[in-house]
Amino acid sequence: MLYLAVILAVVGQLVSADQQQQLSLSSASAYFSQRLYQNVALDKSNMIYSPYSIHSALSMTSLGARGDTAAEITTTLGTTSLGDSVHLTYKELIEQMNSVKEVQLHTGNAIFVNPYFQIAPKFIEDTSNDYFARTANIDLTANGGPEKPINDYIAAQTENMIKDVLQPGSIDGSTVMILVNTIFFNGTWEVTFEKFKTRPQDFKQLAGAVKQVDMMNDERTIKIKRDNSNGVDVAELPFKGGRFSLYIALPQKVDGITDLEKLLAQPNKVNDLFTGLNYVRVQLAIPKFKTETTLTLNKPLKDMGMVKAFSPMAADFTGITQSAQVYISQVLHKAMIEVQETGTVAAAATVIAIVMESAIIISPTQETFIADHPFVYFLRDNVSGEILFQGKFSG
Repeated sequence: MLYLAVILAVVGQLVSADQQQQLSLSSASAYFSQRLYQNVALDKSNMIYSPYSIHSALSMTSLGARGDTAAEITTTLGTTSLGDSVHLTYKELIEQMNSVKEVQLHTGNAIFVNPYFQIAPKFIEDTSNDYFARTANIDLTANGGPEKPINDYIAAQTENMIKDVLQPGSIDGSTVMILVNTIFFNGTWEVTFEKFKTRPQDFKQLAGAVKQVDMMNDERTIKIKRDNSNGVDVAELPFKGGRFSLYIALPQKVDGITDLEKLLAQPNKVNDLFTGLNYVRVQLAIPKFKTETTLTLNKPLKDMGMVKAFSPMAADFTGITQSAQVYISQVLHKAMIEVQETGTVAAAATVIAIVMESAIIISPTQETFIADHPFVYFLRDNVSGEILFQGKFSG
């Protein structure tokens, strides 16, 4: 059995072909993220993933898909109306993200090819042109196994936050290709928290439980909004430069996380969270935390409509190779985020395995924003609208 793996590991400014296309892409990615959230996050207390990583990885993979397989992927991603322009839009977004100076942010792609297998030249060319993918051969005789050089590449690209994505034995002589997409973010708060103000405080969990967590405290002026109609308060914590922010969506009720998650499932509701915020002087308290999540995305993606890509008989990836039937056997995602007094660092990795069968106005009134019960958070690019990371914290 020949084996093709696509690994996308995750951790800006817009040159802009068309601003409307960029907004359409970020809107599609945001809606995709919320549908995915409903499939992977509802049963978890703490979790983190990168919508950007997963969405861009699947978009890159779609360059090799044809027919109904391609249609299902673009429908699941919400990019059907963008057509082929989605790839140019991602190209520009990658260029922008890699040119940002105020925060440490870099994203990249790589393709590791089995030298004994013929890949369609156009697939290599398109991934290089649109996603800046570098191409290298898989070293099947590498010390420590053929997985080690690829894992080392991913670790280097994510500042050692994402390690050992490929387990020993993942690659052998039948592996056709490994695609890797990496993204890494490290930003300093526009206004940092003073460490001596961080102290253990009660965090109210579901079902009446209470847990002590380290809470970062400050009195400052930030943008917030009270969305009473939807029962959620939103606070924006910007990073230096102002382009990127961490948004905390805090239910107004201690046990309101389920209602918030139902709200996120509705089209365009997530984008509403980021509008209408105003500067207010607040007593602020948010948890200091570190979260790591590993997800298997086969079933969630199938449930969202991407079915044929996983079928040995129905998948059409003739844009990758015409010499054999190939299909996606596994999609894995690994992400990590650390929120602390100085700022936030985050990284993620998505692995897609494809198998081949043989065959400013400031209010004078001081308010409070105390994130002491379960909430959802977003690390967002305010220029492009892309949600780079999304997660949930429940103590």
